[in-house]
Amino acid sequence: MKFGYFHNIHDITLKRDYEDLLNEMREIAAICDDGGIHCFWLPEHHFSIWGRELMPNPVLMAADIGARTKNMRIGLAAAIITFWHPLRLAEDISLLDNLIGGRLELAVGRGNYGLEALNLNPAADPNDPERNFKVFKETFHILKTALTNERFSHKGDLYTYPAPGFKVDRAHTVDDPDYIDPETGELIKISIYPRPKQTPYPPLWQVVSASPLSLQFAAENDMGIIMWRHPVKFLKNRLRMYRDFASKATGRELPFGARTAILRDTYIAESEAEARKIAGDAVMGSFNFSNWRGPGVYLNPDEKLDPELEASLNDELTFDFVNQRSLLFGSPEQVVDKLMELWEETHIEQVAFKCSWPGFPHEHTIRSIKLLIGEVIPEVNRRLQAQANAAE
Repeated sequence: MKFGYFHNIHDITLKRDYEDLLNEMREIAAICDDGGIHCFWLPEHHFSIWGRELMPNPVLMAADIGARTKNMRIGLAAAIITFWHPLRLAEDISLLDNLIGGRLELAVGRGNYGLEALNLNPAADPNDPERNFKVFKETFHILKTALTNERFSHKGDLYTYPAPGFKVDRAHTVDDPDYIDPETGELIKISIYPRPKQTPYPPLWQVVSASPLSLQFAAENDMGIIMWRHPVKFLKNRLRMYRDFASKATGRELPFGARTAILRDTYIAESEAEARKIAGDAVMGSFNFSNWRGPGVYLNPDEKLDPELEASLNDELTFDFVNQRSLLFGSPEQVVDKLMELWEETHIEQVAFKCSWPGFPHEHTIRSIKLLIGEVIPEVNRRLQAQANAAE
């Protein structure tokens, strides 16, 4: 099992100097890099008038973090590719992979927020899922094709590359037979530069809602999956589904849990009561801000809630409801036990921790991360190694 860390930038006052927020993130990244974290994950969000999600460009942020670190990989989770021009996206991803020495992990997403889509690409409005998926599918195909092939072309419902009819302009005379139609002289192939440092492209992931359609698309397109908040029994169900889709797509059996990851909101203190006292309000404020999905995100397969409880949780989730389902809150020993249970049930490839939320003091985040790196991860690794030794 590998361990990642996920960090967004928040400022619910919208009054702090953004450079101070960047420096806090850089401090966290440095601690993670020195502490053996496998991958540092960065999101993408736009127009957050509430100050809760203030990172509009994970590519630029990854270049900054990558320049300040040496060991850990840097992940985009997710690049909302429906908001990007496909060729610019492919160029930026490839350049980023070179800038950070081939340490890039690329997770893609379709976008959740209508506010973002309507102001960046109305065709990708998530309130029209069929149209949104059409934009996502074609954009991803172009991205992967451009990263994989030295020369390529694409003709789809939304995009055509190269643009039809180009032969020559003042800066470009096209006479390379690998790129032109020999009869018309028209440009029929195009290239992006540079090529990715990793061959044929950085490891690909999709941040998924765990719908069968998303799992199938990821499996059929050489992507791992990243999920968030789901309880263990639900995870097991979806990991089996993903494994079956991937095995069918590749013609070989994928080990259960391979190429899968889960994000877990985490706080470590002297006890579970102390963790809740310090971070409970912050994490629940974050969960309830995004409770438009409702409590179903936290349910196990075939689980039904009492209608009165369901109505109450639709209004406001409670710590007691989500804690055992979706949180890693407690003492180092308690969190170790929870991670071992997660591993034994799912064999999930990676757990990404999140120890900060809007309005939460930076010093509390640092304290939890240091306990995570100093006590939790070493003990989990020790137990996993002991299991491996016993199995030999």
